[in-house]
Amino acid sequence: MEAVDIRGLLAQLREEHCELNHGPGTRFEKRVAVDYIIQPLSYIPNDTEEIAVREMIVPVCTDCIETMQGNDWTLFYCTECCSSLWVHKKFAPHNSHHNILWMRGCAECSFEFGGLYSNEIMAIKGNPLFVSRMEVPAAA
Repeated sequence: MEAVDIRGLLAQLREEHCELNHGPGTRFEKRVAVDYIIQPLSYIPNDTEEIAVREMIVPVCTDCIETMQGNDWTLFYCTECCSSLWVHKKFAPHNSHHNILWMRGCAECSFEFGGLYSNEIMAIKGNPLFVSRMEVPAAA
């Protein structure tokens, strides 16, 4: 992500609201976003090439960030329709230890499941998940 894009997102942040599911009866609540999750979506056509198709940029609130960084919940997020669902890790498939599972297609938008990608927040070193933690190069 380019420096100008990072600065633009951070400037827009004060007008954003969290886009994640906060549970039953909270659909119309507007929770102030404090950061963005960034997830590059790409494919690998051969052993030496990776093609980035797009980046998912999701505004998130403080409660969601804290929950993502904890050990109790996994966020399931559909990259096709942007729906989300929190699942307690003890009920998640295969006792998931992941913080976020990115799904290509879900029961809300498709009858086809296109794949599953995961993030472990603490394992990401060179590719920060949150925009506020990205290094912004100084302007030339």
